[in-house]
Amino acid sequence: MTTPDAPPVDSYAPPARRRAFVQAMEQLVAERAPGAPVRVYVSTPPTVLSRPHWDRRFAAVRDSLPHGVDLLYYATAFPSDVDLAEAWPPFATTLDGLVVIGKRNKPGGMGPTLILGPVARIELRTVVAAGKPVLLHTMEHGLVPVLDCKPRRTGTVEGRQRLKLTIPGAWDPQAPTLTAALAALRPAESTNPAAQDVSTPEHLAHPFTTSR
Repeated sequence: MTTPDAPPVDSYAPPARRRAFVQAMEQLVAERAPGAPVRVYVSTPPTVLSRPHWDRRFAAVRDSLPHGVDLLYYATAFPSDVDLAEAWPPFATTLDGLVVIGKRNKPGGMGPTLILGPVARIELRTVVAAGKPVLLHTMEHGLVPVLDCKPRRTGTVEGRQRLKLTIPGAWDPQAPTLTAALAALRPAESTNPAAQDVSTPEHLAHPFTTSR
């Protein structure tokens, strides 16, 4: 149990769980087909999307990920009138990873704590259950595997519960879990020298956009 006088930790996950995570990420690397696109979705509150510095935040996320990742967020993946509860499950099966951006909680003694709303919590659970990497992003810490964060669910009403994630106070950006997660999101180079554009086809990049 963490106490106010306890030294900061570099992960809230037990060593065995971290080792299992690294092994799972290595398996994803081994299974990736050369030239296959890698798709990552950025889950973020509407209040963040509406801020004037959203483009800079999105660029920071992109710069933190391996080169060549197809990075999407709500406005580029779904039409404005989408029923997200219906559209998310099939869309999630096309993803290779998820980056979540939460609302900052009041400062605490352990480390920064961010709050994910009900929608982001469902998105996170879906991708985690699929065995794909999920990373929390802050401007101060960059990307942090959710595995290493301390989770705490709030609320009792199903479908309206939120998730608090506390980043380890001694988080190390060279952590093996982050290294493994980023490797699992790195596109494998095509073995075909004649291969041209391997970017995501339009119908896959925007699978829920109606044809015009």
